[in-house]
Amino acid sequence: MRRKSFSIVYMKNSFKIGHLVEDNCQSQHAPKAAHPQNKAEQLAARDTYRFRTAVSKMKGSGLVKHYELQSTRAKLVFYGDYSTCKRYVPHTSLTREHFQHYFGSEDLICEFLLDTSIYLFKELHFLNEIQLDIPSHGKLYTVELTRQEMDHYMNCELTEMKDGHHHRFFYIYRDEELDQFTNQFVKVKRLRRKKL
Repeated sequence: MRRKSFSIVYMKNSFKIGHLVEDNCQSQHAPKAAHPQNKAEQLAARDTYRFRTAVSKMKGSGLVKHYELQSTRAKLVFYGDYSTCKRYVPHTSLTREHFQHYFGSEDLICEFLLDTSIYLFKELHFLNEIQLDIPSHGKLYTVELTRQEMDHYMNCELTEMKDGHHHRFFYIYRDEELDQFTNQFVKVKRLRRKKL
């Protein structure tokens, strides 16, 4: 059975009709690509999709300024202050209070770095190394961490904590454990102000 579909868009006080598209309703899968990709390209595309999805679902995802994935290494850079975040993402529903909830103090930043590190390694089995950067209060908080270091710190393998059914994993820690993570993995560097 053939079906024709089109899109209607409302722009500048009038409706516009997009192109008609014919598709086969019996086919449940996307058509095969004209040039089949090799296995490595397919895996890379799948991992990229999973990485983007995990970043969009993580706690504080609206605070991500940009992210990169290079093979098995990920880097995430966050906004350092609320006004910068609001300037570059004006449509965000994030309020100043939400921003302060995540990055209001050094302890909150370190908690966020720990939570995000655990989440990324748990969700993304292909990641072997992450770097998280948060510029805040005139300092740059950085975590560069490998999977082996995190597994050793947690005394478990985080990939085993994911069962494919949106399994919730909560890591409840004491202040001493947060201090240990901070001392071992969080690097703090003072940022210089640009001279005009």
